[in-house]
Amino acid sequence: MEFSLDDYKAIQSRNEFFYPKNFLPFNAIDKCKYQALEQEHKDRGLKISDTFEGLRLRTGKEYFHKVYPAQSSALNFSESSFPTYRFLMPDVLTDDWLAIVDFHKKFSRDHALHQPLTSYIVFRLLGGGISDKSLQINGKFLLDLCVEQVLSSPYTQYIRDYLLNLDAQSDLLDKTELSKEIWKSLFYETAMVAAIFHDIGYPWQYINRLSNSLKTSDFNLKHLPSNAKYIRDTFKNRLIMYPFFGYKLPSYNTPCNWEEKLLNLLSDSLSKTHGFPGALGFLYLNDLVRKYPYSSNLSTQQLCVEWAALGIMMHDMKGIYWGKGKTNQPENDSLRLVFDKDPLSCIIAFADVLQDFERPMVKFDINVNDKGSLFNYDFSCQSTRISVINDAIEIRYNFKKEEYRIVNIDFKKEEEKEYFDPQYGYVDFSPIGIKKIKLICDLQPSVV
Repeated sequence: MEFSLDDYKAIQSRNEFFYPKNFLPFNAIDKCKYQALEQEHKDRGLKISDTFEGLRLRTGKEYFHKVYPAQSSALNFSESSFPTYRFLMPDVLTDDWLAIVDFHKKFSRDHALHQPLTSYIVFRLLGGGISDKSLQINGKFLLDLCVEQVLSSPYTQYIRDYLLNLDAQSDLLDKTELSKEIWKSLFYETAMVAAIFHDIGYPWQYINRLSNSLKTSDFNLKHLPSNAKYIRDTFKNRLIMYPFFGYKLPSYNTPCNWEEKLLNLLSDSLSKTHGFPGALGFLYLNDLVRKYPYSSNLSTQQLCVEWAALGIMMHDMKGIYWGKGKTNQPENDSLRLVFDKDPLSCIIAFADVLQDFERPMVKFDINVNDKGSLFNYDFSCQSTRISVINDAIEIRYNFKKEEYRIVNIDFKKEEEKEYFDPQYGYVDFSPIGIKKIKLICDLQPSVV
């Protein structure tokens, strides 16, 4: 299975690529709350049209003409999947560009195009919600493997229990062939929601990057501990808190020092990742406009929101999982993504690693008159190919120049160890028979 921008455009032109809209939270939106929030945003903040125009002037035609249709499609999908995204989108796109050209961090890359292309990869991996079109792994289809884990694994009981708490009468709790098909559609749809919005937390991470740089000169009070307590208290019953307790309901038999440990984990997740702020922002903006209390027939929509937030958060918890040490063992091993425990987050994290093509970095060249810099939005990877060979998956990144391939070899070697080391890698596919995942850098010269 090969992924590329050309393939993304091709299946779009054939009307084969689509965002599903069966279980989305649009029906759970309180129109009065939405209109009040809309009015609040009218007189302040960036407008979407101004943001697109600002990007066009700063990035040039080639890059902008890739981003504009992809983000327009995301905005269209958000009208039913995440209606308040339109209020966040201008800052997401603007701060993404600022982070690319900023030099507080080396090697910052695009996310404006990356998120839609990640959703395209999820679409391909899961066959657009059709089992026999999804990735095949040793005679079984990936979409079916995901749903099997959700319905049968003892480690995913927390998902079934969460739905039970939302609606004890839900048809999804019946173990029938029809309910299995509904779960399949729900899983696919939730994965697409998580994929298209998985990096919306970058504005907060960018702010944290600047705050960290100004730390020694900052006269403001530090609020991270109080923020962590507020988040713990406010979101304690939400699905995103379960991974901090080993994917279980917060227990009553926690050690006496667990409170401090948890608050430190929440503080680190808030300040050092974009996944956790993104998940919180996703939940918060949905909470501002949703109906509550709500009738039980909206429980599936709310599960879609909660589950998508979990995928948004967990795709970027690798750093928290490994911790601050440089040892070969992770500091917070309960956060590991294991397929029979959190198949949805495994899919999002996997797709995020696969989506390396068409991700530009900005290069700066002094112009001939020495009066300024020329921005060049160049990308190195043209496509990604995956192959399943018995109990292994090979991921081949096709780079357009040898120099790009060489530069990426060491980076991919480190990424392979951090994500897919058989013993300690952040993502574990062994419950479905995949014992090894190899990242390979190939050369595929550009065709002129």
